[in-house]
Amino acid sequence: MMENFFACGFVFLIYAIRKFFKNKILYPSIVFSAMWGIACVYTGAILNGYGENLMLKEYYEYQYMDSYIVLFTIASLLGFMLAHLFTGRNNKKVNLAMSNTFMDNILEKYKWVMWLNFYGGLLRIVAVIITFGFNSFGDYRLAANALMMSSTFSFVGIVFRLTAYTQMLANVYLALYGLKTGFGQLDMKKMVGMFILFAPTQMATGGRLFVLYFILYFFGSFILARGLKIREDGGRLFERSERRIIVYATAFFFFVVAAIPMLRSGGVREDNESALEKFAYITEGALSTEQLMQVIPPESVQPEYGMASFGNFSDQHKEYLSFLLGTKNSAGVKAFLVPLYLDFGYYGSVVALFFLAFLIEYFAIRCLNWLTVIRLCVFVLLLKMVYESVISPIISINFPQIELIIIFAIFYRSLFGNLKADDVEYEESDE
Repeated sequence: MMENFFACGFVFLIYAIRKFFKNKILYPSIVFSAMWGIACVYTGAILNGYGENLMLKEYYEYQYMDSYIVLFTIASLLGFMLAHLFTGRNNKKVNLAMSNTFMDNILEKYKWVMWLNFYGGLLRIVAVIITFGFNSFGDYRLAANALMMSSTFSFVGIVFRLTAYTQMLANVYLALYGLKTGFGQLDMKKMVGMFILFAPTQMATGGRLFVLYFILYFFGSFILARGLKIREDGGRLFERSERRIIVYATAFFFFVVAAIPMLRSGGVREDNESALEKFAYITEGALSTEQLMQVIPPESVQPEYGMASFGNFSDQHKEYLSFLLGTKNSAGVKAFLVPLYLDFGYYGSVVALFFLAFLIEYFAIRCLNWLTVIRLCVFVLLLKMVYESVISPIISINFPQIELIIIFAIFYRSLFGNLKADDVEYEESDE
């Protein structure tokens, strides 16, 4: 059982590493393979006995996912590779359609977005504390999540909804800031300042995803720009001074991601999970999928043909959620495989996964072929979707981001003005 997870995990990681260092472009396939590679290897380690203090340790007994993960790996990687194979040579060129002056003007014009995001996050925190008080980080987390998911039009509910939009604007700004930084020099003080302005809105929910989203938006765009710069002017992915910054940032991010769940649960001593075991949540999406298959076996599932992925809660979906309520995984992390399985069944979801992987990678390649602000938003959204695939349904939760991109496209000229291309071009090396 664990052998399949280890094998698939290493295949994913080898693909991600090889693809990245060959092209210096952070394609969605690389992010997807890195996330699922780590999840598979970690799952294999748990099945091999690691993590005896894990809260969900008793549930890691697989009947379906050990064989499904093999089909999952083949389908997704095949889809990614065919997207590159079926993309014409001219469409493999990465062209930046924004001048440095254009990016500087946009960043200067909308720098208030990050401050709005910062103060909006603080307002979220104050609203939760005023409404529920503050007894512990764990209680705060539950209260904040309840408010985030509620549909009331109370003051605090309105605050959460408005600040959700400011967070989306901050995501776009951060991606453009990362892109501009990639053509220049990584600066520790500026990066920390941007992180502080970015963090509060999502940090207000008591979670730790703001750290990972910052890495995705900022460094995803940074690496994209740096890859273009290397091809044009030479140099390295990270200069010597930048490497020190990366080391310090990695240590800091690791500490924050591990520390937040410890604070929520009262510290390491209370639940006995180590700092490294706190990262086991990355495996819980596959675990939730296994539990779904146990509740609704392949021969019993009734295909919903896309309704589950679009957020519909059918009777069988509710049956699965009711089952989770009776387990320690009642607030479980759910991978995008949960709605995909409900929509198309065991083998059908593998076929759907192949087409989904193909389309995501294909659209990413086309976006890079002529990279405007709108296409940068789409590209980063695709990165976000594949990153979230381990822990979330990726279609329904991203509807607001899609709506924002449509608004940007409709009011493009009034928001961003005219483009001037720098004629920066990079052509992907042949496979």
